[in-house]
This record gives sequence, C-alpha cells and structure tokens, in this order.
Amino acid sequence: MKTYINKYYILLLLGSLGLIASCKKYINEGPIDSPTNDNYWVTERAAESGLAGAYGLLRTALTNSRAYFVMGDATANEFIFNGSNWTLADLAPAHNFNFAYEPYEEELNDWTPFYQAISQCNLIISKVPSIPASGFTDDPTATKNEILGEAYFVRAYCYYYISQVWGQPVIVTQAYTDPINAQPIARSTTAAGFAQAASDLLTSIKLLQYGYSNPANIAVQASKGSAFALLAKTYLWQKQYKLASAAADSVILRGGYTLEPGATYSNIFKGHDQESIFEINMIYSPNQNEAQSAGSGAFSQFLAAPFVFGKDPGSSIWWVNTELVNNLYDTTSNGANDARIKATFYGLQTDAPMMVKYSNVIYQQPAQQASPFVSNNMVLLRLADTYLVKAEADANLGNTGDAAIYLNKVRERAGLSDTTSTDPKQMMYLIMDERGREFFGEGTWFYDLYRTGLIIDPGYDNAIEGYLPARTGNDNAGFQWPLDLRTLLPQDPLLTQNPYWALASQN
Repeated sequence: MKTYINKYYILLLLGSLGLIASCKKYINEGPIDSPTNDNYWVTERAAESGLAGAYGLLRTALTNSRAYFVMGDATANEFIFNGSNWTLADLAPAHNFNFAYEPYEEELNDWTPFYQAISQCNLIISKVPSIPASGFTDDPTATKNEILGEAYFVRAYCYYYISQVWGQPVIVTQAYTDPINAQPIARSTTAAGFAQAASDLLTSIKLLQYGYSNPANIAVQASKGSAFALLAKTYLWQKQYKLASAAADSVILRGGYTLEPGATYSNIFKGHDQESIFEINMIYSPNQNEAQSAGSGAFSQFLAAPFVFGKDPGSSIWWVNTELVNNLYDTTSNGANDARIKATFYGLQTDAPMMVKYSNVIYQQPAQQASPFVSNNMVLLRLADTYLVKAEADANLGNTGDAAIYLNKVRERAGLSDTTSTDPKQMMYLIMDERGREFFGEGTWFYDLYRTGLIIDPGYDNAIEGYLPARTGNDNAGFQWPLDLRTLLPQDPLLTQNPYWALASQN
C-alpha cells in the first residue's frame, strides 16, 4: 500500500471547510464531511487522505501544549520547572502536583483534539466500506481492510488515552452528517472507555497484517503488532492479566520486532527503528516538514545549547530531576554503567541537566545554524514496553519466573545484571523501576505508577512524594485530570467534572 502520512495537509484544508459548516459540538464534528460529502469519498486516494488526516489529528492532540509529556512525565516528578515554565510550577511535590491550577495551560484540560481525531475515524469507518471497487488502484478488499484497521486503531488509541488521562469518556462511534442537530451525550464510565478501546483493537487486529511492505511506513502506520501491543496495555488497565500476557505474546512471537542494542539506544527515537511498534511521524523533511521546532515545539522544552545553538540552558528548559535519576539508576554503584544514562541525559553534574532522547536537531539554515527543528519521532509503543507489560501481567498472575525472563531482557540490553527475585511484590517494584528507567521522558511513567497503585505505596522506594492520599481510589478520579468545563459545557451540557476536582473547586 502507498505511503500517505504526508498527505494530511490536503485533509486539513478540506477539514477546515467542514468545520466552518459545523457548530461547536466537537463530539460530533467530522473534519472533512460537509461540502464534499457526496463526491469526496469515492476513491482510494480520498480514503488514504482521510486516514492521513486522522494520524495528523492524533499528532496535534498529543503535541498540543506538550500534553503528552506534561501529563505522563511532569506529573511523575521527572522534571523541575525553571522560571520560563512557571505555569507548570504546581506540578511538584511542594504543591501536591495540583493538576487543576495551570492558569495558562487550559488546553491540558480540554479533550477536544482527541475527539476531533475520533470523529475523523468515525467518518472513515462510515464511508470507506461503500467506496466502489473501481475507485481503487490497489486490491480493493485488502486496501479497505488496511485503511479501516488503522482507523479502528487510531480511534482505540484516542479512547485509551482519554480514559487514562481524564477518565469517563463520552463514547461516540458513529459519524454525524448533521452535527448541528446532534444530541448531547453524557460521560460514560472509565471502564467503558477501556472496553471501547479493547473492542476497537480486536476489530483492528482482524483487519491488519504484521509487518510493512514499504519501509517508509514502519511504525508510523499501525499494524497488527501495534494493535496487539496497545491491547496488552489496555488489558492491564482492566486487570485482565491472562489476556494481557497473551496479547503481549502475539507481539513478541509474531511481530518481528527486536530490541535496539544498548550501544545504539538513541536510534529508537530517530524513527522507523527495529524496536518501534507505533510512533508519531515527526521527522524533518525540507519539502513536507512535520518536525517540531526546537524553539517552541513539543520536544523543545528538553533542549538547549549545545544541542540547540544559542539557546540558554539556564532559562528555557525543563531540568531533569537528578534526585529521581540517581534513585532510579543507582548512579553511585552498579547502575552507573546503565547504557541508557548516556543516551538519555546530558549534564547530570551541572546546574542545567537535560534529557536528550529527542536531540536530533537539524537546521533549516545550516550555515547560520538558524531555524532549528528536532527530527525525532514520538515513540508511543515499542518492544521494551511490551516485554515489561508481559512481565507485569505474569507477575500479577504469580508467574514470577516468567516475569523475570522478560524483565531481564530489558535489563540485559541496558547492561544490567539479571534479577533473581521470586517475591511477587518485590518483582512488581523491580518492573516499575525498570519502566521508570526505560521510559523516562516518554510520556508513560505517571500512568504506570497510577495504574499499579505504586504512586503512593510507602513500600516502594520511587513512590512520588506530594500526592495526597485523598486522591486515591477509582471513584473520585483524583489522579485523572480535570476538565475545563468553561470551554466544554457549551459544547456538551451533559458533561460533569471528575469528583475529586469538583470537590476541590468548592474548597
């Protein structure tokens, strides 16, 4: 099948026409369904452009206000915010990681971008099956299956992400051609959100294949391996550990992925790596540039000089929390030789320690070292993650021997010795430490700690100081982000605030 990720600009142009014609009911918006409804969805090219638009909207949702890193890393005490990032200052132990007080970061409380991606997927799922065979240059059945499978995957990822970030999603799976007259929809349960993600992934698995015929598509388009990898993580949230272990096995045994060697660990984030299962395309290209600006893009907060010419490290980045790094990596003893330390951090002994996973900087004007862009992909799923998902699932099933096998695969790649622990609780601590080391700055560790309950476990050495016990439990949603109801209620008057934040606003 053709490469179509870069075609999303066409889609967004058409999308702007559709959005102008619609109202503010973002749940029901279809980005390209309006002036071209009758004549657009008739060819393979239209379907591919529509799918490229879905990927583009997902990228926008994850990079908007650096949401992916703020929500998954800043909340896990991985970074310290200096003067230029004062709006995030409450994401610190001293301020109890107050998600609600981000006066200039309202977008973090607005899930609209994810629903725009969902709406696009709903439109694809509705329209593509009826495109006539004559509209395809490739095999019609195979091409339709691939496009639909990827649309189901993107929709599943959005519901998975919404469910872990805000909880209680509004679930909509139909395309609305008349959004103005569509009825408002109430929030569902968080469990229903993960169930919707699992259902979409099972459908995606039936439609997609392992591997890629075109190397340019590796990891930046979903495959059967991508769907199984996300399904395994979804099952962890649902505490369906046998199913999680089995889904991880499908990735490990049939996906064709291999770990990147420790010596070249940084290659993972340059894109299309042998370890990568699904990633957001953000590589620099002078013709169709989807890379993030090194001055203001999603990766920019991690970098300064000498990685970005002329950028002052003292005032413009998120500093690495070296206390956490020293605890996680045990930098004073055996862990000091961890291959990931050099590949992940720079200047740990200085006043401005940086995370450098995303430091492949390219200058649009190289002679002047001007207009810098970060040419790295945002890796969302990779084999090391699936190994540790498998280990966590097996540990919860009491299979500590199997859990150790997959935990040790990740440790061995980093140059660490194998663990021989057989105690289930200790095994879970070891797995979580490894996730903290492996995925530092990859937007995931907060959710790992929250999902497992280790975030405030007094027996866990790397539990996060500052989170109040009142925020625990599934009922009050204190570890999920509040919604900006000032923005969202006019769009859907049936929305309600997460209980913890509703109560907090009254105090």
